[in-house]
Amino acid sequence: YSFYPTKNLGATGDAGMLVTQSAILAKKAISLRNYGQSERNLHPEIGLNSRLDEIHAAILSERIKWLPKFTERRCKIADAYHSKIENPLVKHLARPEEKSAHVYHLFVVNCLQRDALQAHLLKNNIQSIIHYPVPIHKQRPCLEVSRDPQGLPNSEKHTSTCLSLPCHPQMTDADIENVIKSINSFQGR
Repeated sequence: YSFYPTKNLGATGDAGMLVTQSAILAKKAISLRNYGQSERNLHPEIGLNSRLDEIHAAILSERIKWLPKFTERRCKIADAYHSKIENPLVKHLARPEEKSAHVYHLFVVNCLQRDALQAHLLKNNIQSIIHYPVPIHKQRPCLEVSRDPQGLPNSEKHTSTCLSLPCHPQMTDADIENVIKSINSFQGR
């Protein structure tokens, strides 16, 4: 699990957790997170300093208490976006049938004029983000193993049209309405 600060349950710095039922994998992970140490002062392999410190653990222990309330707020924001964004230039992903199926870490829309939409939102003091602007199959390590001559057109289209809207529990109702109003007023280039 990632507890990166921008995640729904985030620490104040890099943090994460590995869960396993495998004793072998657990032993390996414990070694790697502590510079490759197998027992005190013995390091048979290279590892990292990847231990979750007590401060981050304490912060996460408190923040997890807020998680249900924050998740509920994110879902309400998403419901408002789904029901009130009516601009034909802006498409949102399908709403999950089951309410518990999505916690809205991100709320992503697609727009063929994405950059113009982002500029329009910024003009209205609304921050938006292009997450993952380069598809994984175009990243250097994947170029050598990519074998499909057709490429991945759906990934490429999504990458060029996706935009993440603000969706966090600190948003006020006025903030949400401002996002909706700004998107609905977008007329393209």
